[in-house]
Amino acid sequence: MTRIRSRAALAAMPLALGALAIGASSASADSSDWGDNGAGVCNVVQSSWTPSQAGAELGTYCMQAVTGWIQINGGATQTQTISCDNNAPGGSPGLSWSLDGQAYVNAGPWNELAFNATKNTAGGGGANNNVGWQTGDGGDADLTGGDYSGYDDLGSDQALGGAYGYGGAMVTNWGGNGNWQAAIACTNQAGTNLAYATSSSIAPVRIRDKTMDAVNKAKGRAFLVREFALKTNVTRTSTRSCPAGMVRRGKLSYTVQEFPADHKSPKWKDRALVDVKMTPTGNNAGSVKMTLKRGKSPTVVQFQMRCGKR
Repeated sequence: MTRIRSRAALAAMPLALGALAIGASSASADSSDWGDNGAGVCNVVQSSWTPSQAGAELGTYCMQAVTGWIQINGGATQTQTISCDNNAPGGSPGLSWSLDGQAYVNAGPWNELAFNATKNTAGGGGANNNVGWQTGDGGDADLTGGDYSGYDDLGSDQALGGAYGYGGAMVTNWGGNGNWQAAIACTNQAGTNLAYATSSSIAPVRIRDKTMDAVNKAKGRAFLVREFALKTNVTRTSTRSCPAGMVRRGKLSYTVQEFPADHKSPKWKDRALVDVKMTPTGNNAGSVKMTLKRGKSPTVVQFQMRCGKR
């Protein structure tokens, strides 16, 4: 696709530009708070604490949870939900993916979203939604970050049941087709389980289905998110329904993310090809039908549906 050179041309497209951060730079970028394989998100929050823990060894307090490579077309705006359970034992895609060979302090689990004491919320979603992102080398994407329009869940520490928190990122692509990935900062109970280890970047990437729904009954709204692990030429279907008293709002949406074994961004010509059909059902449900036609790496579709008051 020819690179889009005029932002004025994009302004006519039905993008969720209202969600872009107020006062954010007008220049596109290759990364935001990324650092070393997403660890920049941890340094951002650790720098805000008193006393500052900037530069603390990864895993001592914080661990980034990293998505796969997400396909994005030129002129598109995307929202991606990210869960701390990417780093859970036996989780999807697994701790070795997030680390990509980095040394770390094995002080997990890292269940909860990190708190930013200076409320540096350029990624949107509040002081606990600390995200970073980067573009891939295999395409021509040129991104600007915006305010995450989904919902987040802080999670809880192991002593309280060990629920994993999740938040997310939003980007707009001012360039051509390409890939991007995001990371979110997750924390542990600091100072415990200090067993040192070194990750292996050649461990197999594990993917599985996961649900990351956020429901606010008091405000009458919900953001229903489910991820589906796909196998080549196997069709999967699912129908999601809004909670009682709510109806579907806006359009159904999805993203495609890939998890290459070498952690490198796929070239656009080698991207996973997924046939996705989304169908509104009545006024409070939506269905999705997915078939992975071609995929060199483990591939996940994230299906998203918003709900609001009747």
